[in-house]
Amino acid sequence: MRYIHILLLSFCAQVSAADWQPYPAELPQFDYSADRLLEFWPQLNQGPGLPYPDETFLRDMMAKYPQLAEFTLTLARQPDAHPALQALLNDNLQPLAQACQQVWRLHYEGHFQQAYELGKQLGPAGSIPALYSKLMYAALIVQDKDTKLTTFREAAAESERLLPLAPDYAFAEFGLAYAHARILELLDTSAATATGFLGDTQDAMAELQERYPQQALYPAMLGGLHAGVVERVGSFVGRITYGSTESRALEAFKRALELQDKLPVIYNEYVNALARLDKDKYHDRMITLLQQCVRLPVLSAEEALNRQVCADHLQQWQVAD
Repeated sequence: MRYIHILLLSFCAQVSAADWQPYPAELPQFDYSADRLLEFWPQLNQGPGLPYPDETFLRDMMAKYPQLAEFTLTLARQPDAHPALQALLNDNLQPLAQACQQVWRLHYEGHFQQAYELGKQLGPAGSIPALYSKLMYAALIVQDKDTKLTTFREAAAESERLLPLAPDYAFAEFGLAYAHARILELLDTSAATATGFLGDTQDAMAELQERYPQQALYPAMLGGLHAGVVERVGSFVGRITYGSTESRALEAFKRALELQDKLPVIYNEYVNALARLDKDKYHDRMITLLQQCVRLPVLSAEEALNRQVCADHLQQWQVAD
């Protein structure tokens, strides 16, 4: 009961009013209004591979996770609850489904702050995509290291509060693992070790990869984690302490590209991993991956931002050459 009370307080708290940086106006703009979100959902969501968030999806979630359903109804009874939540008291899930769809719509169009703020008003069903939007914003738009670290830590803390309501929900597990992985990248070796995140994050990604062998994001993240360990301590110590080696990092990215070779994020993460392993040794491979990345079509702001990162790296390294 105390946990529910604490969680309720966190959901009822006001979202930070600090302005977020906007999605760049010079990048491709996207429109997923009306039925376009449903029409393009399979392409937009090919990374995580989530079902379309309609009424059936929400009803299945509520049935599978009774604690999530109970907590959502508790939120719906609050005097200032969002109308979409209040409709649940009449067993009407359609408004909540439509509101959750709007969160994704805002995310894919590049309105990350609006996606986060709306999602946080919708209970756990909206908070999961809201936190994903916050993570992608921190990873792809925020440049200041301290701000990145703070944002990832905030998202991780929010994810940790949510997960007990749906303890084996893969997308929520991925979100927490992603936040922890980004935090590790931003810390020096001693601080990263002190977090205790690495082993748990590797285990989480390995388990997700085993449970969902057709999802490319999981081996890509696992490959990045292996590369980060090797960069800090080398393959020998990395293998002994965390089971991380250069060859395991490369194998993970090979698998990711075999599963999905149309997502800019896979190329972006692969290049970053190669740079950590040995930028000189893998220079030509990195250039090839970046050239492939910048030729990919993009369907969302998230994809456009990942492709732009590839373009920026390619320009920098070609000028250096």
